[in-house]
Amino acid sequence: MSVPFFARVRAALDTFSPTERKLGQVVLDYPINLAGYSASELAQLTGVSNATVTRFIRRLGYDSYEEARRTARMEASTSGLPLPGAGIAISSSTPNCALLWQQLQDNLTATLAQIPPSTMDAMASALHQAPAIFCVGLQHNHMLARSLRGHLMSGLDKPIYGAPAAGETIEDVLARIAPRDMVVLFALGGIRSDMADLSERARKLGAKLICITDPASHAPPSDWLLRCHTTPHAADVRHLCDTSAAQALAYGLAAHTIQWGAIPFELI
Repeated sequence: MSVPFFARVRAALDTFSPTERKLGQVVLDYPINLAGYSASELAQLTGVSNATVTRFIRRLGYDSYEEARRTARMEASTSGLPLPGAGIAISSSTPNCALLWQQLQDNLTATLAQIPPSTMDAMASALHQAPAIFCVGLQHNHMLARSLRGHLMSGLDKPIYGAPAAGETIEDVLARIAPRDMVVLFALGGIRSDMADLSERARKLGAKLICITDPASHAPPSDWLLRCHTTPHAADVRHLCDTSAAQALAYGLAAHTIQWGAIPFELI
C-alpha cells in the first residue's frame, strides 16, 4: 500500500527548504485537500511560488501534481476528509504559529550568520577587560539592556549598570563613564538623538561601544555594530518589534564573555 499523502508530508517536513516547509506546515495545519485545488491555486493560498509547489510535490515522491491530486482524492473518499468550501482563503497573514516559529528561526539564523567567531571573541574580550559595563536602551530596548545586564552580573565581578536608570539623565550616565569602559547600546527600531549623543560622547571619553540595532535603522559610529533581523511573518504585525534575535544575541554575548573569564587571554 502506498504511503498516504499527509504521512509523506509529515515524514519529509524536516528535509524541506524554508519555503517548502512553510507550504508543508500550512497543508498539515489546516489541512488542505489537494483534490480541490490546482497547483497555481495552492501556491496562491499558501503564499509560495508555483515552482515551490512543483519542488514540494516531487520531493514527496510524486511525478506530477496531478498524481498527488489523484492520491489526495482517493484518501478523501476513504477517510471522509472534506473538500474545501467556496471562498476559503489561507494567506501569510492568517494566524499560524508554525509560520511564526519559522520566521523567528530565519531571523535568528540571518542575524548570527553576519557575526564571525572572531567578532564574538573580540567583543567578549573587551567586555571582560572593561572596568565597568553600561547596558543602555529605552522602551523595548530597555528590556534588552536589562536582560544583558542580568546575564553579565551572573558571571562577572565588576560594576554593570542598566542605563539610564529611573530619573537619570544623559549627563548623569556620562558622569559615570570612564576610559576603557564598555557601552552596549540597544537601538532596535531606531535611535533617539539623546541616545546618539550619549554614544558619541561616551566614545570621546575613551569608552568602547557595541551597538545592536536592526538592518533598517540608523546607527551611531561604533566599535562593533550588530544588526538583528526583525522581518515580521505577517503584514498585520509589522508594527511589532521582533526582539527575539536580539535576546538570543544578548544571551550568547554574555555567555561567551563569561567563558572568556575562565581562561587566560589577551585582546589582540
